[in-house]
Amino acid sequence: MSSSRGGRWRGEDGRELAGHVLARLTTGRSLDDLQLGSHEGRVDLRGFTLEPPKTGGDGYLAEEGGSSTDGLSMRWLHGLVDIRDTSLENLDFSEAQLDHLRLHGVALRNCLFDGAKCRDWRGWQLSVQDCSFVHADLRDTALGTWGNSYRGVEFRGADLRGTSCRGATFISCDFSDARLDKVEFVGCQLVDTRFAGRLSEVSFVAATDQPEHGSMENIDFTDASLRWVTFRGLPLSTVRLPENREEHIVVRHYPCVVRQALARLEGRYDAETRKLRSRLQADASQLDESRDIGLWHRDELGSNPSEQRYARELLQDVEAACSA
Repeated sequence: MSSSRGGRWRGEDGRELAGHVLARLTTGRSLDDLQLGSHEGRVDLRGFTLEPPKTGGDGYLAEEGGSSTDGLSMRWLHGLVDIRDTSLENLDFSEAQLDHLRLHGVALRNCLFDGAKCRDWRGWQLSVQDCSFVHADLRDTALGTWGNSYRGVEFRGADLRGTSCRGATFISCDFSDARLDKVEFVGCQLVDTRFAGRLSEVSFVAATDQPEHGSMENIDFTDASLRWVTFRGLPLSTVRLPENREEHIVVRHYPCVVRQALARLEGRYDAETRKLRSRLQADASQLDESRDIGLWHRDELGSNPSEQRYARELLQDVEAACSA
């Protein structure tokens, strides 16, 4: 972002203009008469800056029957921007400072948030279509809550660590090279969506206690590196698995392979098999009988090439036995 564009929102005049923009956004009024200009067909709000909310102090959320210090620590924020029941279309918020937004019943259409800071967003009944969050900071957001939907959204290179994704719908989205460490997609509908780059400790889980369990249809992992990625209650029959089979081990008859491989390792407690046994025991503790495909990264099964080679040979041999 150029210094002139960044300076647009600074100083008394810049803050006044930002105040007018914010008032229009929160009430759904047109921005046309503010002479903001356009960038590639969108209203030019690049570098727009929200005033950060004020901190009202720290505290604790007490657990029932316990003292205040038994609960979760909380930080109270005042002056949060709350946008409700409106549609925001054709806006360019690239490199904007937009932390702590609250969005209720909002539709985002053809908007850019590339490189923007969007930490701690919260969304309810949120509809996002043909928008881009490339390299945006979306840490600690709750955008994947029940009823939220994303269609044709780019998350390439975005930082999504700490994001809550439960019961949302993602159709034709791209998470290539996004930071998704330890994110759980629980009960989400994932359709025609791409993941690429390194995924670490990401979970895809069916929500068996909800009417909509979640699904994965035509999901592309071909260029992904999956480390400690788990799939629970979701068939992988329409998933395109990683193409790098030197890096990954894939087997059919997954439940049978896990059980028989552990049976063959029974009584062995040497260093060569310690990591393999530990990983298979973790799988066995939550085994999905309906899942046919097993998928592991070689680093999950061994600490060095010798251990990884042994794990691969064992699992492939057991797969052949389970297929007989």
